Amino acid sequence: MVFYLSGLQNIEYSVYEAAKIDGASPLQTFFKITVPLLKPTILLTAIMSTNGTLQLFDESYNLTKGGPSNATITMSHYIYNVSFKYVPNFGYAAAMSFLIFILVAILAFIQMKVGDKRD
Repeated sequence: MVFYLSGLQNIEYSVYEAAKIDGASPLQTFFKITVPLLKPTILLTAIMSTNGTLQLFDESYNLTKGGPSNATITMSHYIYNVSFKYVPNFGYAAAMSFLIFILVAILAFIQMKVGDKRD
């Protein structure tokens, strides 16, 4: 929310005044001015949310320890279990960690390509 608030505060009020003078409705102003000017902020928060979701560990470990028969386990929690809880298999855990790294990089690249339409 802080990112969106700072993005909204960086939009000049004169842009909204010009839209109002031109006869734009509030809905048109939102979709034609606010959303395009907030696109970098939306892109940043999407990448950070995806990254945070893929690396989620603390909540599943502290709240449920994986839940009933691993129902609430996350990828990071599974890597932890493979590394330290079950028979240690550090090579497999390192490969899974590297896979998460590649997955985050690919998703960030796709989100940058889709969201960034600069000429």
